[in-house]
Amino acid sequence: MKVLLFSGGIDSTCLAWMERPDRLAFIDYGQIPAKGELRACRAVAEELGLRLDVHSADLRAFGGGTMAGLAGQPDAPPEFWPFRNQMLITLAAMVYASQGVTEILVGTVRSDRQHPDGRARFVRAMNKVLQSQSAIEVLAPAAKEQTLAVARRSGAPASLLGWTFSCHTGEWACGQCRGCQKHAEVKRKLGF
Repeated sequence: MKVLLFSGGIDSTCLAWMERPDRLAFIDYGQIPAKGELRACRAVAEELGLRLDVHSADLRAFGGGTMAGLAGQPDAPPEFWPFRNQMLITLAAMVYASQGVTEILVGTVRSDRQHPDGRARFVRAMNKVLQSQSAIEVLAPAAKEQTLAVARRSGAPASLLGWTFSCHTGEWACGQCRGCQKHAEVKRKLGF
């Protein structure tokens, strides 16, 4: 079984379109934009005819950065939530290990290298951690590409990408945060 950690953003939506995983896994971990992300996830999953599993684990007390409604770490992008991807992968492995998961896909793209948990070294390390306890493999199929390249390669239609959501600061797109700016730029370059 192949599970895609799904946020409803452009990167994970393009991967859902290309990879057609058995499950899309949305995790509400207490991030401020969770309601907007979930709304996008439901719309995309319905359009693709893919099963969406929704999980909750309120970890706001452990958060950091704008997605947690807190100040970020010095010298880190404002949305950086330390150890977030490690936590999301671990939670997905915990949920799906007994269900026969063999692959957990993450929507990491090249620009995510600015975060420690967006680098190839991190994906390899998480893969080793999971495989020390199971046969689950962590894959980042778009890690070497920028979002625009992934979107173009996927061929995902505008009708699908129109549902995506990438705000870091709230349930509705603010238009000002790095997520909203990247989202708008990619859609503009795609000709939306």
